[in-house]
Amino acid sequence: MAEDCVGHAATLAGLEAKACVTKRLNIHGYHKSPQKFGSLAIYGSDAPAIQDLLRADTLRQKLIHPALPALCGEVVWAVRFEAARTIDDFLARRTRSLFLNARAAMEAAPKVASFMAAELGYNEQWQSEQVATFQRISRRYLPV
Repeated sequence: MAEDCVGHAATLAGLEAKACVTKRLNIHGYHKSPQKFGSLAIYGSDAPAIQDLLRADTLRQKLIHPALPALCGEVVWAVRFEAARTIDDFLARRTRSLFLNARAAMEAAPKVASFMAAELGYNEQWQSEQVATFQRISRRYLPV
């Protein structure tokens, strides 16, 4: 679609026609064989850096919850390098944990808040507010 749009705009503007170069352009995260990173494959070329982050602290190697695939170190990565700033952002948008298992995500919220607060320099009040907000949001995703 983007190629068609740019091509049409170039035609309307009377610009010289040029071949599209983005078809083979590798964007950030591209890796030829991401599957070699196992559960971190979704991070592509960032996976080795995440593996280093996990090795630096054994607590980061633990799951945020036994019923969810995300690791505590992924919280740290999301805060440091992906601008995650709320529990909802991490559990709903970054990892889809809320949609995979709302109850487990609700139970993981305090742990996620703790890791985020440590990275961002926030206090326990922030953690409590974040957990309460996430619990309120999450209730809508529980089975009836």
